[in-house]
Amino acid sequence: MSAFFIINYDVTEPEMYAKYNPGSNSITAGTVAKHGGTILAASGSGIDLMGQQGQIKVIIEFPNSQAAKAWLDDPEYAPAKAIRLAATDNINQYIVDGLMP
Repeated sequence: MSAFFIINYDVTEPEMYAKYNPGSNSITAGTVAKHGGTILAASGSGIDLMGQQGQIKVIIEFPNSQAAKAWLDDPEYAPAKAIRLAATDNINQYIVDGLMP
């Protein structure tokens, strides 16, 4: 069953964040693909309908929740993730299982 890694956050350190996006995009994309994932959305645009959402919104589809967690914990992704964490705030992230057909 597919699983979706969903995150939204605010960028607090734009210069540092640039080292993550676009600076580490190849690491992020490569490690997502390594775990069978596909980046479906990654944008600062969108329509907030209710509540306070972060400025950046990302949705990544994985084959299952184990693959999503393995990507998040991948040592190859760790340096890029550390930059993202240091440059952002108001982080909401979770893994949601897809619906069974």
